[in-house]
Amino acid sequence: MKKFLLLAATLLIAGMANAKVVEKTYTVRGHCGMCKNRIETVAKGFEGVQAAAYDLKAQSLKLTYETRQVKPNKVLKAIAAIGYDAGKFTAPQEAYDRLEACCRYREIEGVNDHEHGEGHQHHAE
Repeated sequence: MKKFLLLAATLLIAGMANAKVVEKTYTVRGHCGMCKNRIETVAKGFEGVQAAAYDLKAQSLKLTYETRQVKPNKVLKAIAAIGYDAGKFTAPQEAYDRLEACCRYREIEGVNDHEHGEGHQHHAE
């Protein structure tokens, strides 16, 4: 029994030594506070994601995650599945069409953030 516990402890310590937390930023398209909330909620739903912060103006998601648990492409693919272009993943048209009108960033391309992006912050509530 002692040998088993020693082996288990050794494996646990070795696993922890290989565990690494990283912070990376990915391009994600969104338009308002409701987009920000949805994007962050999906990202934070992955076990191993320690933080997810979406920056509307920069159109980017800063993701802090544990590399042994999280595959960033899975997170980005899940965000695309709810309607937001994320990294190399383009949201399916059906998912994009389900977004609220104010969230349809493809249709608002080139619109000044001051006029619309910040004005829609109330959607995050």
